[in-house]
Amino acid sequence: MTMQRLSEQVALAWGTFDSAAGRSCRVTTAAPILFFGDLDAYRASPLRVVTFGLNPSRHEFPTGTPFRRFPLAGSNRDRDPSRYLDAMSAYFRTAPYRGWFVSFERLLNGMGASYYAYEASTALHTDICSPVATDPTWSRLDRIDRAALESDDGPLWHMLLEELRPQIVVLSVVRSHLERISFTPGTDWDLIHAFTRTGDGSLRSRPYEVCRRWYQVAGAWTLFVFGAAAQKPFGLLPDSQRRKAGELLREAYRVAPERCFYRFCIRLAASEASKSSPARRSSTLISGRSRMRLRRFA
Repeated sequence: MTMQRLSEQVALAWGTFDSAAGRSCRVTTAAPILFFGDLDAYRASPLRVVTFGLNPSRHEFPTGTPFRRFPLAGSNRDRDPSRYLDAMSAYFRTAPYRGWFVSFERLLNGMGASYYAYEASTALHTDICSPVATDPTWSRLDRIDRAALESDDGPLWHMLLEELRPQIVVLSVVRSHLERISFTPGTDWDLIHAFTRTGDGSLRSRPYEVCRRWYQVAGAWTLFVFGAAAQKPFGLLPDSQRRKAGELLREAYRVAPERCFYRFCIRLAASEASKSSPARRSSTLISGRSRMRLRRFA
């Protein structure tokens, strides 16, 4: 992770912020948020975990005291990249929006991670759609505003993750946003665990599924984990089940990705064979396409 590359990404974040100046949805007295959390502690963590959402909330810049959560950013009039990164890193030590981040925090704790200094590993949070805080929230923005904001940030978010090199990425958004991830996949999405009961033990009308998929990020394999959102990340799970989900995610990461990838290739080969002639099915177990993926994974 180099300061030069991060400085370039800071400049791109400011560019996105400035280009949205004419849009009424942009929170005016604010700054772009490239990430939330202690960057140095994250770098030194035994398990590098990144969470992601869509874009920052207007609550990050409260009316009357807009830079209460980012005091260094408020005084950084010349937009110095080093001071900006310090402002982002100090977020969870200053005045974080705990009401939203607590949903991810319980799951992180199950992995031995935290946004705060409570666990062995320190996590960061990022936003895939835009670093620009908006009012209303992303889901309520009109199509034109969303298109303008996300045209700049999709590549920026991917560049940031290549610098952060996370081992686990945790997301809880509307499922359609999974299509925004453009890293090379090594597997399909598959199930880690289904919570069939609620916190009080009653049967859920529909199981809550936590799924995984391996992607290649900066030349290494990263485990992406998904659970549906409901107002807040993993909002359909009580605290106890969020923590349990975190424990399961850590175990899922310990499973060698090659095993998951091999199973994926076998399923792919079976699917391809079912579409071919009986003679070809009997002579082909793994297609050339699957063998190529296996070699790439090695």
